[in-house]
Formats: sequence, structure tokens, C-alpha cells
Amino acid sequence: MAAADATGCTASPRIGPTVLDALVVGAGQAGLAAGYHLKRAGLSFEILEARGEPGGSWPGYYNSLKLFSPARYSSLPGMPFPGSPDHYPARDEVVGYLRGYAEAFGLPVLGCKRVLRAERDAGRGVMDLSSATFDDAVGAKAAAEKAFHALR
Repeated sequence: MAAADATGCTASPRIGPTVLDALVVGAGQAGLAAGYHLKRAGLSFEILEARGEPGGSWPGYYNSLKLFSPARYSSLPGMPFPGSPDHYPARDEVVGYLRGYAEAFGLPVLGCKRVLRAERDAGRGVMDLSSATFDDAVGAKAAAEKAFHALR
């Protein structure tokens, strides 16, 4: 196992092919929900997350932070937020829910992948991505239209 760097990150192995239908930046609420729909549509994708695990910015927020909406309105697609529908989940509950969500649906999250730049080569229809810890370029097919129609 690789040693963790100063941020607590260790290198994440490549999960799938080097050419993907979609690439999602960030494993917070939006990124995980996008991953859920991409998986249901049968598209190949990976989710790049700057932190070591899914959860977006939530792990870095102060301990006493709570959602401003009750759990009944805070669920992601396919998985209700646990607990009473009327309670206001605290930070650690949200972090646990997001990590559990990624695991429950087998979402391909690559941790410690901070995206610095993304450029599209319109002539070839691919995207080159560079990151502080992602040495190999990832080619993602220009599949935005395909994904959009599949998610409708």
C-alpha cells in the first residue's frame, strides 16, 4: 500500500478504461448524483475527488454545521437520507451519508485527484485533463449529448 502524503491522500488506482463516456469532477452531492444517473444509463465514467474520499467539502466544515433543510429534502437519487425525515442532519451525518451513497451504488470515485485544468480538443472530440496528482491524461469522449439524452 502506498504511503499517504501530507494531505492524507494515497494514490488511487485507475478504475476503468482510459477512454470514458464522461468524467465527473467532485464527489460531493452533485457529483455523486451525476454518477448515479450515469451508471443507470450504462455509461463509462469516473468521479475525480480532490479529497481522499467522497464527501465534497463537507468533511472540512466546522463540526456543528447542520443542513438548512430537513432530511426529507436532502436525499440523493435512489437513497433516502437516514433517520427522522424532520431532523436537520449534522456535518458528520452528511459525510457518512455521502460516503455510504458512493459505496452503495459502487460509484467509481478516485480520491486525491485535484483537477487543475480541463481542455477540450474539438477536432478530436476528446478532453485532456491535468491534475496535481493525476499523471496520465484521461480521454473522455465528447459524450455530453449522449449522456444528456440518456439521463432524460
